[in-house]
Amino acid sequence: IPDKQPLFFSETDFEILLRVIDNRDIKDLVTFAVNTGLRQMELLTLSWNQIDFKNKFLLLDNQQHITKSKRVRSIPLNIKAMQVLTDREIDKNGNLIFTFEGKALTPDYVTRKFKAYVIKAGLNPKLTLHSLRSTFASWLIQKGVSITNVSKILGHSSVRVTEAHYAFLRPADLIESVNILNN
Repeated sequence: IPDKQPLFFSETDFEILLRVIDNRDIKDLVTFAVNTGLRQMELLTLSWNQIDFKNKFLLLDNQQHITKSKRVRSIPLNIKAMQVLTDREIDKNGNLIFTFEGKALTPDYVTRKFKAYVIKAGLNPKLTLHSLRSTFASWLIQKGVSITNVSKILGHSSVRVTEAHYAFLRPADLIESVNILNN
């Protein structure tokens, strides 16, 4: 379990990043990533048959890509993630959701393009595509979502892993705990 805090985007920095991304395919990928918390290979191998539009969730079923935990998990899709899918479905070409000009994206290409956009935006150059996963989790926790629920969505092996990464974002919980003694 890491001792360092995860690096994540503030909402303002994320908006700055989106403004400098001039390619729709990459912008869609980035927007979807920050709204689902998917890992890079989960994004790059995501296919249309994994999407349940009616129930608004996606299924990581270990068919296209084996997840890190090797467990099947479903991810609920919010309005922004659904909008990306709806927009991309109009122009879909093949089974992969995220492509670049109709071709499969490679991890190296996405990593390089993302880094170039971060630098173009004048943001911390240590921010990576994985920082979008950390951003997703951090924003949820800061808005009051339980660490248990965030852990389930992220597919962490245990809640302890999630706590080790993100518990520092909820200092108010600790303050409430000690203030019980004031009653």
